[in-house]
Amino acid sequence: MRDPTLDLKVIHLVRDPRAVASSRIKSRHGLIRESLQVVRSRDPHIHRMPFLDAGHKLGGKKDGGAGSDYHALGAMEVICSSMAKTLQTALHPPDWLQGNYMAVRYEDLVVEPIKTLRQVYGFVNLAVSPDMEKFALNMTSGPGYSSKPFVVSARNATQALSAWRTALSYQQIKQVEEYCQQPMALLGYERVGSPEEVKDLSRTLLRKPRL
Repeated sequence: MRDPTLDLKVIHLVRDPRAVASSRIKSRHGLIRESLQVVRSRDPHIHRMPFLDAGHKLGGKKDGGAGSDYHALGAMEVICSSMAKTLQTALHPPDWLQGNYMAVRYEDLVVEPIKTLRQVYGFVNLAVSPDMEKFALNMTSGPGYSSKPFVVSARNATQALSAWRTALSYQQIKQVEEYCQQPMALLGYERVGSPEEVKDLSRTLLRKPRL
């Protein structure tokens, strides 16, 4: 980034941490080793935030599979801590990053694919081809939402955005919000105040990001 002979730009694709947590839980068998590595990579000198539910690790299927999802949720503390540092750097950029960083929310990309795609291409001084716009539109206008992890397919944008709200328990949602409150605030992801608010899909829980 500091090399004057290179013109590098950073496009940082972000997503609601609650949706990230939901995806990691859904893929827990494929990501269990990776989640463990993420948890173990945390700085031992930093105070670790406790789980909101002290018995979470011992939970079972009756409470939403909390026991098997323990490491997937624990990894979110490390992921969001790293994300917070990145976003703080972008919020107060050094000279070499000024004008060379762009955060793109997954939610904006799937709700307004053409508009967001044009913004991304404009950021790197490129023109979007009609074929690329058609591809982006098709990928966000599919018939449904795949329940299988690691499947790339056309999806219904509305279902893709709200899937975490029905997949996670309220306790899991509050745990992620506790870990990820700083990046969520910077990126415009609203926290929920009640289980009823989670289920009210008429609320997008999105506001204008600070970046």
